[in-house]
Amino acid sequence: MDRIKELTAAMEAELVEIRRDLHRHPELSNEERRTSDLICARLESWGIPYERGLAGTGVMAVIQGVKPGKTVGIRADMDALPVEEAGNPPYRSECPGVMHACGHDAHTAILLGAAKLFKEMQGELSGTVKCFFQPAEETTGGALRMIEAGCLENPHVDYVLGLHVSSAYEAGHVGVRYGKMMAASDEFTIVLKGKSCHGAHPDLGNDTMVMAAAVIGGLQTIVSRNISPTDSAVCTIGKIRGGVAGNVICDRLQMDGILRSLTPAGRDFLRERLVSIVENTAKAYGGEGTAEFHFSYPALINTDEAVDAVKAAAVETLGEAQVTVETEPELGTEDFSYFAERRPACFWHLGCANRERGIGADLHSCYFDIDESCLALGVEIQARAALKLLKTE
Repeated sequence: MDRIKELTAAMEAELVEIRRDLHRHPELSNEERRTSDLICARLESWGIPYERGLAGTGVMAVIQGVKPGKTVGIRADMDALPVEEAGNPPYRSECPGVMHACGHDAHTAILLGAAKLFKEMQGELSGTVKCFFQPAEETTGGALRMIEAGCLENPHVDYVLGLHVSSAYEAGHVGVRYGKMMAASDEFTIVLKGKSCHGAHPDLGNDTMVMAAAVIGGLQTIVSRNISPTDSAVCTIGKIRGGVAGNVICDRLQMDGILRSLTPAGRDFLRERLVSIVENTAKAYGGEGTAEFHFSYPALINTDEAVDAVKAAAVETLGEAQVTVETEPELGTEDFSYFAERRPACFWHLGCANRERGIGADLHSCYFDIDESCLALGVEIQARAALKLLKTE
Protein backbone atom coordinates (compact mmCIF):
# COMPACT_ATOMS: atom_id res chain seq x y z
CA MET A 1 0.00 0.00 0.00
CA ASP A 2 1.49 3.37 -0.98
CA ARG A 3 1.79 6.27 1.45
CA ILE A 4 -1.21 8.26 0.19
CA LYS A 5 -3.54 5.28 0.23
CA GLU A 6 -2.31 4.29 3.69
CA LEU A 7 -2.91 7.76 5.13
CA THR A 8 -6.31 8.05 3.46
CA ALA A 9 -7.46 4.63 4.68
CA ALA A 10 -6.47 5.57 8.23
CA MET A 11 -8.76 8.62 8.25
CA GLU A 12 -11.94 7.05 6.79
CA ALA A 13 -13.81 6.92 10.10
CA GLU A 14 -12.79 10.50 10.93
CA LEU A 15 -14.00 11.75 7.54
CA VAL A 16 -17.40 10.15 8.13
CA GLU A 17 -17.56 11.65 11.62
CA ILE A 18 -16.80 15.15 10.29
CA ARG A 19 -19.26 14.88 7.42
CA ARG A 20 -22.06 13.68 9.71
CA ASP A 21 -21.42 16.47 12.20
CA LEU A 22 -21.65 19.01 9.39
CA HIS A 23 -24.76 17.35 7.99
CA ARG A 24 -26.51 17.55 11.35
CA HIS A 25 -25.67 21.25 11.65
CA PRO A 26 -26.09 22.84 8.19
CA GLU A 27 -25.77 26.60 7.82
CA LEU A 28 -27.02 28.86 5.05
CA SER A 29 -24.82 31.07 2.88
CA ASN A 30 -22.78 33.63 4.86
CA GLU A 31 -23.97 32.08 8.13
CA GLU A 32 -21.37 29.26 8.25
CA ARG A 33 -20.00 30.25 11.68
CA ARG A 34 -20.25 26.87 13.40
CA THR A 35 -18.82 25.23 10.29
CA SER A 36 -15.87 27.62 10.39
CA ASP A 37 -15.36 26.89 14.08
CA LEU A 38 -15.29 23.14 13.38
CA ILE A 39 -12.80 23.58 10.53
CA CYS A 40 -10.50 25.75 12.62
CA ALA A 41 -10.65 23.37 15.59
CA ARG A 42 -9.61 20.43 13.41
CA LEU A 43 -6.84 22.39 11.71
CA GLU A 44 -5.53 23.56 15.06
CA SER A 45 -5.55 20.03 16.48
CA TRP A 46 -3.42 18.91 13.53
CA GLY A 47 -1.00 21.82 13.84
CA ILE A 48 -1.99 23.40 10.52
CA PRO A 49 -1.79 27.21 10.35
CA TYR A 50 -4.89 28.95 9.08
CA GLU A 51 -6.51 32.31 8.53
CA ARG A 52 -10.19 32.83 9.19
CA GLY A 53 -12.65 35.59 8.39
CA LEU A 54 -12.00 35.62 4.63
CA ALA A 55 -15.19 36.65 2.83
CA GLY A 56 -16.89 36.68 6.22
CA THR A 57 -16.87 33.05 7.34
CA GLY A 58 -14.22 31.62 5.01
CA VAL A 59 -11.09 29.85 6.20
CA MET A 60 -7.75 29.34 4.45
CA ALA A 61 -5.22 26.74 5.62
CA VAL A 62 -1.63 26.62 4.37
CA ILE A 63 0.68 23.58 4.38
CA GLN A 64 4.17 24.54 3.25
CA GLY A 65 6.54 21.78 2.20
CA VAL A 66 10.15 21.55 3.33
CA LYS A 67 11.33 22.11 -0.24
CA PRO A 68 10.46 25.01 -2.56
CA GLY A 69 8.03 24.47 -5.39
CA LYS A 70 4.73 25.50 -6.90
CA THR A 71 1.54 26.27 -5.00
CA VAL A 72 -1.73 24.42 -5.49
CA GLY A 73 -5.03 25.65 -4.07
CA ILE A 74 -7.87 23.25 -3.29
CA ARG A 75 -11.36 24.65 -2.73
CA ALA A 76 -14.42 23.36 -0.88
CA ASP A 77 -17.72 25.19 -0.41
CA MET A 78 -19.38 25.09 3.03
CA ASP A 79 -22.95 26.38 2.79
CA ALA A 80 -26.25 24.51 2.91
CA LEU A 81 -29.65 25.08 1.30
CA PRO A 82 -33.06 26.23 2.59
CA VAL A 83 -34.48 22.71 2.19
CA GLU A 84 -36.34 20.60 4.77
CA GLU A 85 -34.71 17.16 4.86
CA ALA A 86 -37.28 14.47 4.07
CA GLY A 87 -35.09 11.42 4.58
CA ASN A 88 -34.36 10.04 8.00
CA PRO A 89 -30.67 9.03 8.23
CA PRO A 90 -29.11 8.85 11.69
CA TYR A 91 -27.32 12.12 10.89
CA ARG A 92 -30.48 13.96 9.76
CA SER A 93 -30.34 17.76 9.82
CA GLU A 94 -31.16 19.18 13.24
CA CYS A 95 -31.87 22.62 11.76
CA PRO A 96 -35.50 23.01 10.59
CA GLY A 97 -35.71 24.09 6.96
CA VAL A 98 -31.96 23.85 6.33
CA MET A 99 -30.14 20.89 4.77
CA HIS A 100 -26.88 19.94 3.10
CA ALA A 101 -28.77 18.96 -0.04
CA CYS A 102 -25.86 19.80 -2.35
CA GLY A 103 -23.09 17.83 -0.66
CA HIS A 104 -21.05 20.72 0.67
CA ASP A 105 -20.70 18.84 3.96
CA ALA A 106 -18.87 16.14 1.99
CA HIS A 107 -16.73 18.73 0.17
CA THR A 108 -15.67 20.27 3.47
CA ALA A 109 -14.86 16.91 5.05
CA ILE A 110 -12.81 15.90 2.00
CA LEU A 111 -10.77 19.10 2.06
CA LEU A 112 -10.13 18.73 5.79
CA GLY A 113 -8.92 15.21 5.07
CA ALA A 114 -6.62 16.49 2.33
CA ALA A 115 -5.22 19.14 4.67
CA LYS A 116 -4.47 16.48 7.29
CA LEU A 117 -2.85 14.24 4.69
CA PHE A 118 -0.57 17.00 3.42
CA LYS A 119 0.38 17.92 6.99
CA GLU A 120 1.43 14.32 7.61
CA MET A 121 3.41 14.36 4.34
CA GLN A 122 4.89 17.80 4.96
CA GLY A 123 8.42 16.43 5.22
CA GLU A 124 8.10 14.97 1.71
CA LEU A 125 6.32 17.96 0.17
CA SER A 126 7.89 20.24 -2.45
CA GLY A 127 5.88 23.43 -2.66
CA THR A 128 2.76 24.66 -0.88
CA VAL A 129 -0.86 23.54 -0.64
CA LYS A 130 -3.52 26.11 0.24
CA CYS A 131 -6.98 24.91 1.31
CA PHE A 132 -9.87 27.29 0.67
CA PHE A 133 -12.99 26.67 2.78
CA GLN A 134 -15.40 28.96 0.97
CA PRO A 135 -18.75 30.38 2.09
CA ALA A 136 -21.79 31.25 0.00
CA GLU A 137 -21.50 29.22 -3.19
CA GLU A 138 -25.28 28.88 -3.36
CA THR A 139 -26.16 32.57 -3.30
CA THR A 140 -23.70 35.43 -3.45
CA GLY A 141 -20.56 34.13 -5.10
CA GLY A 142 -18.32 33.59 -2.08
CA ALA A 143 -15.49 32.49 -4.38
CA LEU A 144 -15.04 35.99 -5.76
CA ARG A 145 -14.94 37.48 -2.27
CA MET A 146 -12.34 34.89 -1.19
CA ILE A 147 -10.22 35.89 -4.19
CA GLU A 148 -10.67 39.58 -3.42
CA ALA A 149 -9.50 38.80 0.14
CA GLY A 150 -6.21 37.59 -1.37
CA CYS A 151 -6.39 33.80 -1.18
CA LEU A 152 -4.64 33.37 -4.54
CA GLU A 153 -1.57 35.34 -3.45
CA ASN A 154 1.14 35.19 -0.78
CA PRO A 155 2.24 32.75 -2.01
CA HIS A 156 0.99 32.99 -5.58
CA VAL A 157 -1.25 30.03 -6.45
CA ASP A 158 -0.32 28.23 -9.68
CA TYR A 159 -3.27 25.80 -9.96
CA VAL A 160 -6.66 25.37 -8.31
CA LEU A 161 -8.61 22.14 -7.86
CA GLY A 162 -12.25 21.67 -6.91
CA LEU A 163 -14.77 18.86 -6.93
CA HIS A 164 -18.49 18.24 -6.63
CA VAL A 165 -20.17 15.07 -5.48
CA SER A 166 -22.48 13.73 -8.16
CA SER A 167 -25.32 11.23 -7.95
CA ALA A 168 -24.96 10.74 -11.71
CA TYR A 169 -22.10 8.37 -10.83
CA GLU A 170 -21.93 5.52 -8.36
CA ALA A 171 -19.40 5.89 -5.55
CA GLY A 172 -16.09 4.62 -6.88
CA HIS A 173 -16.56 6.33 -10.24
CA VAL A 174 -15.58 9.87 -11.28
CA GLY A 175 -16.10 12.20 -14.23
CA VAL A 176 -13.66 14.73 -15.67
CA ARG A 177 -14.08 17.15 -18.52
CA TYR A 178 -11.64 19.09 -20.67
CA GLY A 179 -12.42 22.68 -21.61
CA LYS A 180 -15.91 24.13 -21.23
CA MET A 181 -17.58 22.44 -18.26
CA MET A 182 -20.31 24.71 -16.88
CA ALA A 183 -22.16 27.74 -18.15
CA ALA A 184 -21.95 31.41 -17.40
CA SER A 185 -25.12 32.66 -15.77
CA ASP A 186 -26.76 36.06 -15.99
CA GLU A 187 -29.99 36.97 -14.25
CA PHE A 188 -31.83 39.87 -15.83
CA THR A 189 -34.81 42.13 -15.27
CA ILE A 190 -36.70 43.71 -18.15
CA VAL A 191 -39.00 46.70 -17.57
CA LEU A 192 -41.49 47.77 -20.26
CA LYS A 193 -43.33 51.09 -20.05
CA GLY A 194 -46.41 52.12 -22.01
CA LYS A 195 -49.62 54.06 -21.33
CA SER A 196 -52.62 52.99 -19.29
CA CYS A 197 -56.25 53.37 -20.33
CA HIS A 198 -59.58 51.57 -20.07
CA GLY A 199 -59.54 48.08 -21.54
CA ALA A 200 -62.52 48.94 -23.69
CA HIS A 201 -60.50 51.64 -25.47
CA PRO A 202 -57.04 50.11 -26.08
CA ASP A 203 -56.52 52.62 -28.89
CA LEU A 204 -56.08 55.35 -26.27
CA GLY A 205 -53.21 53.56 -24.50
CA ASN A 206 -50.01 51.68 -25.14
CA ASP A 207 -50.31 48.07 -24.00
CA THR A 208 -47.20 46.61 -22.35
CA MET A 209 -48.80 43.14 -22.35
CA VAL A 210 -48.73 43.09 -26.16
CA MET A 211 -45.25 44.61 -26.03
CA ALA A 212 -44.11 41.81 -23.69
CA ALA A 213 -45.49 39.12 -25.98
CA ALA A 214 -43.44 40.53 -28.86
CA VAL A 215 -40.34 40.83 -26.70
CA ILE A 216 -40.61 37.20 -25.50
CA GLY A 217 -41.05 36.00 -29.07
CA GLY A 218 -38.01 37.98 -30.12
CA LEU A 219 -35.88 36.66 -27.25
CA GLN A 220 -36.63 33.08 -28.26
CA THR A 221 -34.99 33.72 -31.63
CA ILE A 222 -31.62 34.48 -30.00
CA VAL A 223 -30.83 30.82 -29.38
CA SER A 224 -32.80 29.37 -32.31
CA ARG A 225 -31.51 31.79 -34.95
CA ASN A 226 -28.36 33.49 -33.64
CA ILE A 227 -26.50 30.67 -31.87
CA SER A 228 -24.82 27.87 -33.82
CA PRO A 229 -26.70 24.55 -33.61
CA THR A 230 -23.44 22.97 -32.41
CA ASP A 231 -23.22 25.38 -29.46
CA SER A 232 -25.44 25.64 -26.36
CA ALA A 233 -27.20 28.59 -24.77
CA VAL A 234 -30.39 29.32 -22.87
CA CYS A 235 -32.65 32.37 -22.63
CA THR A 236 -35.54 31.87 -20.23
CA ILE A 237 -38.24 34.20 -18.95
CA GLY A 238 -39.51 32.76 -15.69
CA LYS A 239 -41.56 35.55 -14.16
CA ILE A 240 -43.88 38.31 -15.42
CA ARG A 241 -45.50 40.94 -13.24
CA GLY A 242 -47.82 43.69 -14.43
CA GLY A 243 -51.33 45.07 -14.51
CA VAL A 244 -53.84 46.15 -11.88
CA ALA A 245 -57.14 44.83 -13.23
CA GLY A 246 -58.55 42.78 -16.08
CA ASN A 247 -60.22 45.81 -17.68
CA VAL A 248 -57.24 48.20 -17.50
CA ILE A 249 -54.45 48.38 -20.09
CA CYS A 250 -51.17 47.74 -18.31
CA ASP A 251 -48.73 50.68 -18.46
CA ARG A 252 -45.75 49.02 -16.72
CA LEU A 253 -44.60 45.42 -16.80
CA GLN A 254 -41.57 43.60 -15.40
CA MET A 255 -40.08 40.31 -16.59
CA ASP A 256 -37.31 38.31 -14.91
CA GLY A 257 -35.20 35.60 -16.47
CA ILE A 258 -31.81 33.99 -16.99
CA LEU A 259 -29.20 33.60 -19.69
CA ARG A 260 -26.77 30.67 -19.84
CA SER A 261 -23.75 30.49 -22.16
CA LEU A 262 -20.52 28.52 -22.41
CA THR A 263 -17.95 31.07 -23.60
CA PRO A 264 -17.11 34.70 -22.72
CA ALA A 265 -17.82 35.73 -26.33
CA GLY A 266 -21.15 33.89 -26.32
CA ARG A 267 -22.09 35.53 -23.07
CA ASP A 268 -21.34 39.01 -24.40
CA PHE A 269 -23.37 38.29 -27.53
CA LEU A 270 -26.42 37.07 -25.58
CA ARG A 271 -26.44 40.15 -23.39
CA GLU A 272 -26.03 42.56 -26.31
CA ARG A 273 -28.73 40.83 -28.36
CA LEU A 274 -31.17 40.77 -25.46
CA VAL A 275 -30.76 44.50 -24.83
CA SER A 276 -31.21 45.26 -28.53
CA ILE A 277 -34.41 43.21 -28.81
CA VAL A 278 -35.93 44.72 -25.66
CA GLU A 279 -35.17 48.33 -26.55
CA ASN A 280 -36.08 48.14 -30.23
CA THR A 281 -39.22 46.03 -29.81
CA ALA A 282 -40.55 48.37 -27.13
CA LYS A 283 -39.76 51.34 -29.35
CA ALA A 284 -41.53 49.73 -32.31
CA TYR A 285 -44.66 49.47 -30.17
CA GLY A 286 -44.38 53.08 -29.05
CA GLY A 287 -43.12 52.26 -25.59
CA GLU A 288 -39.87 52.12 -23.64
CA GLY A 289 -37.88 49.04 -22.68
CA THR A 290 -34.83 48.53 -20.47
CA ALA A 291 -32.84 45.46 -19.41
CA GLU A 292 -30.67 45.21 -16.30
CA PHE A 293 -28.29 42.35 -15.50
CA HIS A 294 -27.39 41.19 -12.01
CA PHE A 295 -25.95 38.26 -10.04
CA SER A 296 -23.87 36.52 -12.66
CA TYR A 297 -21.13 33.86 -12.76
CA PRO A 298 -18.60 33.39 -15.58
CA ALA A 299 -18.37 30.12 -17.52
CA LEU A 300 -16.30 27.38 -15.88
CA ILE A 301 -13.55 26.37 -18.30
CA ASN A 302 -11.08 23.70 -17.18
CA THR A 303 -7.39 23.76 -18.13
CA ASP A 304 -6.06 20.65 -19.92
CA GLU A 305 -2.93 20.36 -17.77
CA ALA A 306 -4.94 20.39 -14.54
CA VAL A 307 -7.50 17.93 -15.95
CA ASP A 308 -4.65 15.61 -16.97
CA ALA A 309 -3.45 15.59 -13.35
CA VAL A 310 -6.90 14.81 -11.93
CA LYS A 311 -7.58 12.15 -14.53
CA ALA A 312 -4.24 10.43 -13.87
CA ALA A 313 -4.85 10.63 -10.10
CA ALA A 314 -8.31 9.11 -10.50
CA VAL A 315 -6.97 6.28 -12.68
CA GLU A 316 -4.28 5.52 -10.08
CA THR A 317 -6.90 5.48 -7.33
CA LEU A 318 -9.80 3.69 -9.03
CA GLY A 319 -8.61 2.18 -12.32
CA GLU A 320 -9.21 3.43 -15.85
CA ALA A 321 -12.64 1.80 -16.21
CA GLN A 322 -13.98 3.92 -13.35
CA VAL A 323 -13.00 7.26 -14.88
CA THR A 324 -15.30 8.90 -17.43
CA VAL A 325 -14.17 11.71 -19.70
CA GLU A 326 -17.35 13.73 -20.08
CA THR A 327 -18.21 14.89 -23.59
CA GLU A 328 -20.93 17.46 -22.93
CA PRO A 329 -20.80 20.63 -20.82
CA GLU A 330 -23.52 21.47 -18.31
CA LEU A 331 -25.71 24.56 -18.38
CA GLY A 332 -25.72 24.68 -14.60
CA THR A 333 -23.44 27.17 -12.84
CA GLU A 334 -20.72 27.03 -10.21
CA ASP A 335 -18.77 29.90 -8.68
CA PHE A 336 -15.55 27.88 -8.80
CA SER A 337 -15.54 29.52 -12.25
CA TYR A 338 -14.01 32.62 -10.62
CA PHE A 339 -10.96 30.55 -9.65
CA ALA A 340 -10.78 28.92 -13.10
CA GLU A 341 -11.02 32.36 -14.71
CA ARG A 342 -7.84 33.45 -12.91
CA ARG A 343 -5.70 30.31 -12.64
CA PRO A 344 -5.25 26.99 -14.47
CA ALA A 345 -7.87 24.79 -12.83
CA CYS A 346 -9.83 21.57 -12.83
CA PHE A 347 -13.31 21.04 -11.43
CA TRP A 348 -14.47 17.42 -11.48
CA HIS A 349 -17.29 15.09 -10.42
CA LEU A 350 -16.94 12.58 -7.60
CA GLY A 351 -19.52 9.78 -7.74
CA CYS A 352 -21.56 9.49 -4.53
CA ALA A 353 -24.56 7.29 -5.40
CA ASN A 354 -25.30 3.77 -4.23
CA ARG A 355 -28.59 2.80 -5.78
CA GLU A 356 -28.55 -0.66 -4.20
CA ARG A 357 -28.85 1.15 -0.85
CA GLY A 358 -31.38 3.68 -2.15
CA ILE A 359 -28.85 6.53 -2.41
CA GLY A 360 -29.19 8.36 -5.69
CA ALA A 361 -31.41 11.44 -5.31
CA ASP A 362 -30.42 14.47 -7.34
CA LEU A 363 -28.60 17.47 -5.92
CA HIS A 364 -30.92 19.93 -4.12
CA SER A 365 -33.45 17.15 -3.47
CA CYS A 366 -34.83 16.85 0.06
CA TYR A 367 -33.80 13.18 -0.14
CA PHE A 368 -30.20 13.82 -1.23
CA ASP A 369 -27.56 11.73 0.51
CA ILE A 370 -24.18 10.18 -0.28
CA ASP A 371 -22.42 6.85 -0.01
CA GLU A 372 -19.77 7.93 2.47
CA SER A 373 -17.16 5.65 0.92
CA CYS A 374 -16.66 8.47 -1.60
CA LEU A 375 -15.10 10.71 1.06
CA ALA A 376 -11.77 8.88 1.31
CA LEU A 377 -11.67 8.53 -2.49
CA GLY A 378 -12.11 12.28 -2.84
CA VAL A 379 -9.21 12.91 -0.46
CA GLU A 380 -6.95 10.45 -2.27
CA ILE A 381 -7.68 11.81 -5.77
CA GLN A 382 -7.32 15.46 -4.78
CA ALA A 383 -4.05 14.68 -2.98
CA ARG A 384 -2.57 12.74 -5.89
CA ALA A 385 -3.62 15.42 -8.37
CA ALA A 386 -2.16 18.22 -6.26
CA LEU A 387 1.14 16.36 -5.89
CA LYS A 388 1.35 15.91 -9.65
CA LEU A 389 0.79 19.64 -10.22
CA LEU A 390 3.34 20.59 -7.58
CA LYS A 391 5.92 18.66 -9.60
CA THR A 392 5.18 20.33 -12.94
CA GLU A 393 7.95 22.36 -14.54
